[in-house]
Amino acid sequence: MPSSWGKVDQEALDEFAVGVDPDSATAQLRERLMWTVAYDAADEPSVSHVAAPMPFAEPAVWAKVERLLPEVSSSISLDVLRDLLLPVTEDRREAAAQANALFPGFELLRDDVIVPEKGLHGVRVVYNYQFLERSTTFDLTALVNDDASLLYMLLIRCAAKCYTERADELDGIATSFTVRS
Repeated sequence: MPSSWGKVDQEALDEFAVGVDPDSATAQLRERLMWTVAYDAADEPSVSHVAAPMPFAEPAVWAKVERLLPEVSSSISLDVLRDLLLPVTEDRREAAAQANALFPGFELLRDDVIVPEKGLHGVRVVYNYQFLERSTTFDLTALVNDDASLLYMLLIRCAAKCYTERADELDGIATSFTVRS
């Protein structure tokens, strides 16, 4: 991670990542199963730069490792990994459109199946969606181990113009994503 980037407040990030009432039993279970960290190139790092769909001028990066419960790991596929954050596959985009829940302006920029090392496989997808009439680029690397019991995710996101202008730097971050056991 570039040294000039600031770390996002961990408590706010954990609250966002868990996605439910932090006092609930579900939240407590998720906290035991998940590790997250995020960095932001903005002058004032904020979890909203990771969580909110708006196009931000500076990039943010969110990494997550999650132990998947058996009922979840049994349904993991490359398409599930592609659709981890937003609808990317045609089926998921069609379902979202039918539910009036699809953001406009989808553009698939990259879709690679990757096997970075023995025992890991997944996808790297880069795509745009429009928010407030401006495109946001999402660069998602999602990996699972062979039995799909562990999910490793790296998300890089910023306005499409930002992503284009900083393409080499952001690609360097994405390609340096490594998994350690």
